[in-house]
Amino acid sequence: MPAYLFQIELPPFSSELMAVVPFHRQHIDKMFSEGKILSYSVSLKRDMIWCVINAEDEQHAMESVILFPLYKFFIDVTCHPLLFHNILPATLPGIILN
Repeated sequence: MPAYLFQIELPPFSSELMAVVPFHRQHIDKMFSEGKILSYSVSLKRDMIWCVINAEDEQHAMESVILFPLYKFFIDVTCHPLLFHNILPATLPGIILN
C-alpha cells in the first residue's frame, strides 16, 4: 500500500488547542493500532507535525488527516507521496534470567 508523508504547520499553542490534544493523541494511537499511521513526529517548538500514512491513494490519505481532532488548527498541510518508507523494526527486550 502506498505511503504519504504529511508536513503540517501548527499555530502557536493556545489553551483551546491544548484542550484538544488528549483526543488527538487517542485518535493517533488508534490509527497506529490499525496500521494506518507508520510514523508521527512533533517538532520541539510544537509548530510542525510530520506523519507517514498508509492509504490506497492521496485522496484517502488526506481524508485521514482531515479526521485528526487538531485539523481545525492546522495552518498548512503538505502531502508528499513516498516511493518507500523504511523504519527500524521494534524489538522486544532480551529476557534476563536471574
